[in-house]
Order: sequence, then structure tokens, then C-alpha cells
Amino acid sequence: MNEYQKLLAYLKVLYHNLTTLHRHLVKDEAWFGNHAQIGEWYEGVSDELDDLVETGLALGFQEPSIKDSVLTYASECLSCDPRGPEETFRLIFASLQKLCDLMRAAEAEVPAPVANKLQEYEYHWMKEAEYKIASALGQRASAGGSEYDDD
Repeated sequence: MNEYQKLLAYLKVLYHNLTTLHRHLVKDEAWFGNHAQIGEWYEGVSDELDDLVETGLALGFQEPSIKDSVLTYASECLSCDPRGPEETFRLIFASLQKLCDLMRAAEAEVPAPVANKLQEYEYHWMKEAEYKIASALGQRASAGGSEYDDD
């Protein structure tokens, strides 16, 4: 599996993890807002997965099956257990950071326009993780001082 296919496989696992976290969020004073936010994230992952799979097929990359995706990222698959907001957002934070790492690795295997698309997606997810989630968890954004426009 090349780096681009690893990215696609991870997006499949991440999508299902986010739906699990969405459904099993408990003991959250801001449940309605957080539940909706996690829903927006998994919809965004779904849209990007569809875009990147179709792009990959056009480039000649085979789409990884869900079986291959789960086998590749078995340790990343979350159980369907109730989780409070702090645990939920820490898991999402780490997942989005890994997603961005995989996007950076995949950039070297694709033409420049696709690499640019990956960079756009990466910017979006880093903003969500490093700015929004880190702030919600009471953490500072990571070193490097990236600035994010809050839309």
C-alpha cells in the first residue's frame, strides 16, 4: 500500500471512529453543540474521502477495501464505549494530527494539483485540531506558531 492508499485507508477508519464518538458522547454539558460538531467533522471526512478516492482512481491507485483499511489501522479502531467530552476530544485531536501527517506523506506521490488539494485539507484539519480542539481542551496550539483564520 503506498502513502496515498494509506491515507485513504485511514480516512475510512477515521470516518467510522468519528461516527462512534458522535453516538457515544456522554456526560457533556454542551452535548448538543459538541454532538453536532462531531457530526460536521465526520461529514467532512466523508466528503474528502469520496473526493480523494475518486482522484486516486483517476491517478491509477487502487482503493483500499474496508477490510484492508481495518487491518492496516487495527490499533486505531475505537470500541463503541461511552466517552465523556475530554476523552472524546483528545482522541479526535490525536486522530486529526495523524490525518495531517498522512496527508503530508501522500503529497510526494501525487501531481502538484492533488498535493495542493491535500494541503488545503490539511490546513482545515490542523486548524480544527491545533486551534479549536486545543483551545477547548485548554491547551496551547503546537509549537510552530501557525496562524489560522477562524471562519
